[in-house]
Amino acid sequence: MSTTKTETKDNTPKTETAGASNPFAGFDPMTAWATGQQAIQQVMAEAHTRMTAFATEYAALEAQMFTRAQAAIANWAQLANEAVAYSAQLSTQARKLGLETARKFGAATGA
Repeated sequence: MSTTKTETKDNTPKTETAGASNPFAGFDPMTAWATGQQAIQQVMAEAHTRMTAFATEYAALEAQMFTRAQAAIANWAQLANEAVAYSAQLSTQARKLGLETARKFGAATGA
């Protein structure tokens, strides 16, 4: 009688449990990817909200700046107009004083 050994091969895959031998056994890259993407999406949404608030606040400050600039220009224009008017008044008075002085000087010299 011949004896034959029958060997059976076990085709089931080996699964490793998380232990000291494999520190990455509990790591799921797809879960880590999804968590990372969710965190980045949240950061970007918050950044967009802050940027929108900043742009709105900047627009309000810019409008104030333009209003103040226009008021300052109007004030400068008024001051320049008043300076020109005062210069014309001084010129008229100087001319009158000059003519009056010339008339008095002519009368005093007998001309």
